[in-house]
Amino acid sequence: MKKHYALFFYGFLLLIRAGSAETPRPEGQLKLIPAPKEVSIQPGSFRVRPSTRILVEFGHQAEDRIAAETLAEEIRDQTGLKLSITGAKPDSRHESREEVRNIVLARLQDRKVRNFLASKGLKADSIGTQGYLLFSDKSHLIVAANTGQGLFYGVQTLRQLLRPQGRTLICPAVSIRDWPSMEWRGVQDDIPARTPRSVLRALRASRFISLSSCL
Repeated sequence: MKKHYALFFYGFLLLIRAGSAETPRPEGQLKLIPAPKEVSIQPGSFRVRPSTRILVEFGHQAEDRIAAETLAEEIRDQTGLKLSITGAKPDSRHESREEVRNIVLARLQDRKVRNFLASKGLKADSIGTQGYLLFSDKSHLIVAANTGQGLFYGVQTLRQLLRPQGRTLICPAVSIRDWPSMEWRGVQDDIPARTPRSVLRALRASRFISLSSCL
């Protein structure tokens, strides 16, 4: 009997070791924390240029300002580019010129944005108040959500997607749908590897999540 228990225990340890071993990611797979529920990678990328702006919809500028500023500071820290944050009018019937080649932070109550994302295979169904949609190609970079909290989480994913190329940043062409498995979320950051400015940004992100969770 003891021998059987010993064999079972040894086999259990082997299973744990096999399950905990890091498996290599397929080429081109994104490393995002937390991993989104649905990710589709396409050829191409969106390039952040000196002329790129961050657009925030009128009516939500106060609530979405933290997400926009967090993104602008990330880009500035990596490239030195100082992108402007400007207001955008929601719910016009046609895509405006200003939405092309700019970073758009939008709400899914905007029918135009919702329909555009749906045409790209990103449905807003079942993502709740903390979920988000993220789409990028060579001409568009859009993060959209039902609430400011969801939009903030989408921007955190976008920050991880941005990568240096020359003197600018690129975002790979992707389609992402994500929503939390649990109601509560947190922020993880490698403080020793951060500059004082990025530490303050991490603390501000944590404060935003705490305040949003109390709403």
